[in-house]
Amino acid sequence: MSLSSRFVAVAALALILSACGGGGSMSSSSPAPSGAAPGAMSSGTVTAFGSVFVNGHEFSTLNAKVIDDDAGTTTSGTSSLEVGMSVDVKASANSSERFPQAAEIHLHPLVRGVVDGSDEGAGTLTVMGQTVQLTASTVFSDHRACVGASASPCSAVAGQSDLAATSDSGGVVVAGSYVTVHGFLFAADAASGNANVVATLVSVADPPAASARVAYKVEGTVAAVNGSSITIGGLAVDLSAATCRANGAVSCAGAFSVGQVVSAFAAKAPLLPATAFAADAAILRARIAVETPGAAVEVEGKVSAVDTSAPSFVVRGITVDAAALSGSLPAVGDIVLVTGTVADDGTSIAASAIKVLHAARSATYGFLGDASGVTAGSDPNTFVLTLLGQSITVNSSTRLLDFSKRRDPSADPFNITTFQTYLAASASQHLIVRTQADATGALTATSVIIVPPSTVSAVSGIVDAAPAPVNGAAPSTPTTFAVHGLAVSADPAAIVQVLPRRNPYGFGGMGRANGGSVAAGDRVLVFGSFASGALTVTAPPSAKSVVLDFGAGLRDKDCDGF
Repeated sequence: MSLSSRFVAVAALALILSACGGGGSMSSSSPAPSGAAPGAMSSGTVTAFGSVFVNGHEFSTLNAKVIDDDAGTTTSGTSSLEVGMSVDVKASANSSERFPQAAEIHLHPLVRGVVDGSDEGAGTLTVMGQTVQLTASTVFSDHRACVGASASPCSAVAGQSDLAATSDSGGVVVAGSYVTVHGFLFAADAASGNANVVATLVSVADPPAASARVAYKVEGTVAAVNGSSITIGGLAVDLSAATCRANGAVSCAGAFSVGQVVSAFAAKAPLLPATAFAADAAILRARIAVETPGAAVEVEGKVSAVDTSAPSFVVRGITVDAAALSGSLPAVGDIVLVTGTVADDGTSIAASAIKVLHAARSATYGFLGDASGVTAGSDPNTFVLTLLGQSITVNSSTRLLDFSKRRDPSADPFNITTFQTYLAASASQHLIVRTQADATGALTATSVIIVPPSTVSAVSGIVDAAPAPVNGAAPSTPTTFAVHGLAVSADPAAIVQVLPRRNPYGFGGMGRANGGSVAAGDRVLVFGSFASGALTVTAPPSAKSVVLDFGAGLRDKDCDGF
């Protein structure tokens, strides 16, 4: 295998493990609720199955309807759901805090289309003119026919580096990967310098058939209106031939206004890269899943603005009144779970509790290796996982997946209630664990993924200041440093400095310079063999043994790619 090929293989794993972040802490002003009240609506991310886990609740799905808000279809059972999907769960009239039951589970992704750009340095994708932010909590799934096929099989997409972006080959535009993006709305306009969408799941599939009427979609805040055209993110949406609905069928001319949230669909793909889109239909969407004043709601999302004078903050474009909360407000970029009631205006929320699920200022780390132990945590439905000598808390907000085998999640559920027994019985104890650290350095898992057995271990994150890195000059004098206390001993010839670069379509490649010094504060990804509490990296660099050093430039970003 050539060195270039080795780095392609490494990059595929890198996106699963890598994480960015500066110092900071994770906090909450009050505890999250213990259950879902009858008739309440919970908007959040699916974290596990065996029933369905959303916002820390295990909802029984025995009599639930799963409703695709885009296609207008209704099914029973959870076969159409995946870990990472952002859903709205309406609790049934029989639901209680002790025994939550789902009556309806609504799903509609925010973007369906082709990856036109991929900036691995920023951890973003460009799809249908939307800037999609990937985070340490984003999960990937691959439903292409070639995955696992006996003829012409392909490897499943595991992270950003595995996605193809639209490219120009001799004047011929080659479409990138077709994806469906689930997540949360963030900034209204890419011109603000922020992403339009924060992804919780990127699902890859073969390009859809021409008859699929919702094959291409964009949903977001209207940034501009020009006659029968609206702008969402970086996409001009032509509604001149569309059917428009805003509380009933309406004329598309003037149907929508700046600041409203709109979904636009079409069966036909736009010209690539997508800057303009001829929609077949457009629908006005509510920011809150239920708009009845006084209704109980839970909303998970990323904070886009904070007003300390009100006090209030904005999640998914929803203003959250924090006057009843004690403690400090969340920070911009925090992913939070807000519990409260719909205000009298029907468009904002009066918060009664908030929990920070992922702090923007927290340091994030990734680990790959064999689990060496699992014990019950101090709180109900928590466990302490030991991996590469690290103690990592797993809770009901952790996204749990098993990629080591084909399995029926309803018959063999991997969730927080089965976590310890499932892992003990698993044929593979090899795990990919993404984590974030609080101010004391304690680690909490954002996701735990069981992968096939391997002798390769890895760590990603920021190089510790103490013990100070010591740069060697030869195999007999290795370079030594630590990442979150995990000791690394590396042959200097296996250390590679990585320099991000992009082509005109935004696709992230990597320039490389062999040899280099490792400094405290650098962001690194290390593959090697783990023994006696340390990772050992030998030369020559390969997919199984390498130190990728990305420098200190990205350490303060919440990203999961480069």
